[in-house]
Amino acid sequence: MISDEFRRFQDTMDRMFEELWGVPAPGRLLLPPGERAIEKYERPFATIRKPFVDMVETDKEIIATAEMPGLEKEDIKINITEDKLEISAETRHVEEKQEKGYVYKERRSGSYFRAISLPSPVDSDNSKASYNNGVLEIKMPKTEIKKKTPVKVE
Repeated sequence: MISDEFRRFQDTMDRMFEELWGVPAPGRLLLPPGERAIEKYERPFATIRKPFVDMVETDKEIIATAEMPGLEKEDIKINITEDKLEISAETRHVEEKQEKGYVYKERRSGSYFRAISLPSPVDSDNSKASYNNGVLEIKMPKTEIKKKTPVKVE
């Protein structure tokens, strides 16, 4: 029997893994009898690819360029907050040929995910993205850093 302390430790490690890498842990270290490791998640960890990203900061904007070949622009999802950029994509491709005496069928699928902390606050409402020849470019205008306002305790 697995003790409650070990279960809490496993839950803490799972949360840390997800916060650090942005994806669920590939399996659990401690499993009760009969529980499958990947049952909780739809896809195994190994299918998630991390796109290569270059980031350039200018006086007015941050430009992120990501290599994501083999996708349609409709497959790409981008989430931007003031200090974080998340890029994800899911792709599925089915090719089928039927000729005399045989059927050829090929299936490919995969996922991309990348979460990046931004070096400066950005204006997510006015950010723009374009995708051309497998390269995703995201332009994010910088915003002013909000000054801390001291509050007097009464």
